[in-house]
Amino acid sequence: MIFMVFFYLAFAVLMFLPLLGTWFMVRCMPDPQRSLILVTAATLLLTPSWGPATITVVLVPFGFLFIVTLFTWSWSELAGWVSLFPLWHAIAFSATALISYFVIRKLPSNKSFTANASGAA
Repeated sequence: MIFMVFFYLAFAVLMFLPLLGTWFMVRCMPDPQRSLILVTAATLLLTPSWGPATITVVLVPFGFLFIVTLFTWSWSELAGWVSLFPLWHAIAFSATALISYFVIRKLPSNKSFTANASGAA
């Protein structure tokens, strides 16, 4: 079990790179649009999912499966893996979206770097 969590965390670190790139690209957008894009990206990239690894099934971020599917164009295999654990994915996607929404609300927006009247000398 510890190995599975370590495997997930190792790949989740990799999925943070495209998520940080997304945050960098949308940081100057209005807050509602920025939140929607970041929550969607975080949910797709970081949701815990089950994926094949040699002869066993391991815990991996959904983003890893999604990126592999994007490059191999094997959408039916991705749908097959998601359909193997439908209840798991229903709960995992919802929980990840909720957690990412609350985390993203704490990120600095484009308005946090503007000067205001009280800070002017």
